[in-house]
Amino acid sequence: MIKKPDRIRKFQPKCILTDRQPAFTATGFLVPCCWVDNQWGMKDENIKKFYDPKQHIDKHETVMEIMHGEVFTDFWNMLKNKPENAPKICKKYCGSELSDQVTKKDHYVKPKDESK
Repeated sequence: MIKKPDRIRKFQPKCILTDRQPAFTATGFLVPCCWVDNQWGMKDENIKKFYDPKQHIDKHETVMEIMHGEVFTDFWNMLKNKPENAPKICKKYCGSELSDQVTKKDHYVKPKDESK
């Protein structure tokens, strides 16, 4: 049996510890990173807060206003002080060493024909 890595023990939030930037969603919201902008991430109570209509970019003068607001501040405080409460999607992508290259790869049904 293959043992899965202990992502909670190795949890290192890249949005805090590296230069990973927040992401804008196609629907006009600012989220901690692109990895949380999906259906799985949006099911988490901590991530849902970023999609509240009051958080929409049109409701704010600047990006910094959003980033210094209560939703981002509470989220980062939770990651620093109560990492056990971090969303599962955060633990999935940030449950590795900071130097690990966690990337999204394209997968094809058939291998891409390199000769074309």
